Amino acid sequence: MVHPITCRPLTRTVQLAAGALSFLAAIACGSDSGSDAGTGGAGAGASGAVGGEAGAGNGGSATSGGAGNSGQGGTAASGGTGAGAGMGGSGAGGSGAGGASPGLSQKYPGDVGIEADPDVIFHSDFEADMDGWSSYTQNTQRLRVVDDASAANAGSKFLEANVTRTMLASQQYISSQARFQFPAREEQIYWRFYAQYVGDTAVPHHWVRVAAGNPGFNSDGLAGVVPTGDEGFWFDLDAKDDGAFSFYVYWQEMRSWECNDGSTDPNCAGYNGPSSTPYYGNNFNPSGQTAFPRDQWFCVEIFSKANTPGSYDGELALYVDDQLVGAYRTGTPRGRWLRDNFYSHGQYFQDEQAFEGFNFRTTSEVGLKAVTLDAYYEKGTLDAKEQRGITVPEAQITRYDDVVVARSRVGCRTGN
Repeated sequence: MVHPITCRPLTRTVQLAAGALSFLAAIACGSDSGSDAGTGGAGAGASGAVGGEAGAGNGGSATSGGAGNSGQGGTAASGGTGAGAGMGGSGAGGSGAGGASPGLSQKYPGDVGIEADPDVIFHSDFEADMDGWSSYTQNTQRLRVVDDASAANAGSKFLEANVTRTMLASQQYISSQARFQFPAREEQIYWRFYAQYVGDTAVPHHWVRVAAGNPGFNSDGLAGVVPTGDEGFWFDLDAKDDGAFSFYVYWQEMRSWECNDGSTDPNCAGYNGPSSTPYYGNNFNPSGQTAFPRDQWFCVEIFSKANTPGSYDGELALYVDDQLVGAYRTGTPRGRWLRDNFYSHGQYFQDEQAFEGFNFRTTSEVGLKAVTLDAYYEKGTLDAKEQRGITVPEAQITRYDDVVVARSRVGCRTGN
């Protein structure tokens, strides 16, 4: 089923305590979880700010130079503390970058037999094409399995998403995606996959996604909607123009872009409303990142843990090539909430508080239930990139290989 795309024009003027920043017009469109199969849109987010105030995420179409990314460097997000320490452990512990153990991959060199491990929920190396995936884009011009051992991360096959400027000229929102729906809801997952951006491919408007919910909840089409704690939560991991990554999160306690304190109170400091859509995904941009490489495979692993109902012990963490990039849990990182961003570095960083952790849900009926590889593009976003001097080729090509979802740390492939 293809879900309809809803587009909302959005113009903002923001008054900060230290002065004013003007947000230029942007379009926020789509479904944050994309379509089940085919070409339905994935979600959109808040537009990038002129100067970077709201630029920690990758949501929305920035329409002026300087938009979109807050600066790198600054205070480290989590010191030396790791997330997802090792096999079977919670993300709350750990021993620094990558944790004490590389995870399940150490037990299964070359991933041989990893699919049979009791902790593994899903495995796909695309050697059996799309076998096992719950749904995926059927248009093979946009998504296909490629048989080329010289280009694969391992084996002979990999998944390739291809979104062209020509396609976007006739359909301005395109999602090329593959989704796996878990057979049962989970309390925590580690999702490892390999990715490659070919050449000057522009990063997508939104990238890969994890969804959680009660048995009947579907986050498709809910861009701009705050879910209730007994419904669900979801987040994207987005790639940014500077080669960094950020989490873009929807949950019951998410904050609004309308006020400096994240509220929608017309009497608040920096009020920037009213708006029919005062909420978009909240942005979490780990500090000190190294840009991902081009034209070569890199290993990504995402950790997500649902909170104990009534507590703030929900977690998110990201590893790239087995190195911890960022962990968000009770007590780390230190930083500052400003509007819909938690800043742990950059221009708007202030050491005001330790991150409180995530209160994602109010009931254990809400559990992690799906992952989606996506390459969701908007014509307006690519046009804006070109206006800022970013090269946008005709074809945006993203590749994926060696996907594993598990209840414990996976780690990058070992051996052959």
